[in-house]
Amino acid sequence: MRRIAGLCVLLLLPMLLASCQKVSVPRVSSKVGDVSEFAKTFTTHYLDNNYQTYESSQTALKQEASPGLLQALQKSGAVPKSDKDVKAKAQVLAKKKQTSSVNVKEVKQGDVDANGLVQVNVQGEITGAGARPFNLTYGIGIRKDNNKLAVVTVSGN
Repeated sequence: MRRIAGLCVLLLLPMLLASCQKVSVPRVSSKVGDVSEFAKTFTTHYLDNNYQTYESSQTALKQEASPGLLQALQKSGAVPKSDKDVKAKAQVLAKKKQTSSVNVKEVKQGDVDANGLVQVNVQGEITGAGARPFNLTYGIGIRKDNNKLAVVTVSGN
């Protein structure tokens, strides 16, 4: 009888484990903030080229991006490397009176990836100067230095 019970457990255990792997991680609204709303805010700051809000967006971006991502974005030229560069670009935008707005149309929160990051896809368009659609995917985690949400990875266009 014990052998039969043991055999049943051995046969059922893999099926039970396989069914658990298909369980999706629930959408995340953690104690540190709503991930989808955070992704929307980050997108607005990341793509901002409006002379009236550019400097404040760049300041916020420094707190919203992980230190590693911020370095990578600076190295690639996607964001200014220094406060001096932020001021210089803000002056150029002000001279042109350049306005634009970031219109987020859709935010899709995915599951947690193998690195423990919540995957979030944000789609929309930039209107005004530099008008274009965008489709960005972020890996969002929690910063170790302040326990707040942070974008760790960015992909897309």
